Amino acid sequence: METQKEFDQVKYLKDQMKYLGFGEGEKLHNDLEKGINSKKQQFEIKTSSDKTLPENKVAFTLKFNKTDSGGVFFNSYNAKLTNDNKEEKSHNFPVSRENSFTAKEAVNLLEGRSVKIEFVNPKSNQNEPAFVQFNFNEPKSDKGNYYFQNFYKNYGVDTSKIVEKSNLLFDNPEWKENSIKSLEKGNVVKVKFKENDHVVEAKAVLDPQNRNFKLYDNEMNRINTNKPLQGLEQDNSHDKANIREQSIKR
Repeated sequence: METQKEFDQVKYLKDQMKYLGFGEGEKLHNDLEKGINSKKQQFEIKTSSDKTLPENKVAFTLKFNKTDSGGVFFNSYNAKLTNDNKEEKSHNFPVSRENSFTAKEAVNLLEGRSVKIEFVNPKSNQNEPAFVQFNFNEPKSDKGNYYFQNFYKNYGVDTSKIVEKSNLLFDNPEWKENSIKSLEKGNVVKVKFKENDHVVEAKAVLDPQNRNFKLYDNEMNRINTNKPLQGLEQDNSHDKANIREQSIKR
């Protein structure tokens, strides 16, 4: 029974790391088993990812805790992003059974993009969707974390509507739906659009604050800095608000 219990726990933790986007490499698994077998009540695993913009690097520190009864829990992870000027941005992300930011979503947030989440609105105490991004202009919390700038449901960010009103071109409906989901995760998405009767290839990033896209060329230079996509309003009259990190649910 004890062997089976230990095996299930290890498998659960390995699956948890896999589904959060940290992979299932041999070193990762070996480091996990070493931590579990050590006498320490808390242990850490260090790993990295190549899913950043080319000029950036990211390092993750996965944090585990043991209970007196022998349980091992993956409690949180720290993500530290470093750019080519050696400037660093870091944030501690909690891990829960319900929902957690994936490794790629953590990268997207640290690179300044927004991610769609479900969170508890402190005004209504109800779960509702929102787009969140880090507020790099505000000092960090006592826990060393950035505060979130969020755009509530009533702010009116509708990715499907933004796509419909733009000139983006898709070869089939499935690609369109996949692109919408990817944009809402904060990813940089390859797109095509018509401009002056020509098909232009670009990379798009969702911009919830202005309810449109930011478009870039292949070198990630802005190509629509002062020009919104056709048919997209630039109404910034809605209120914005900051929520503390403990209010976020993923």
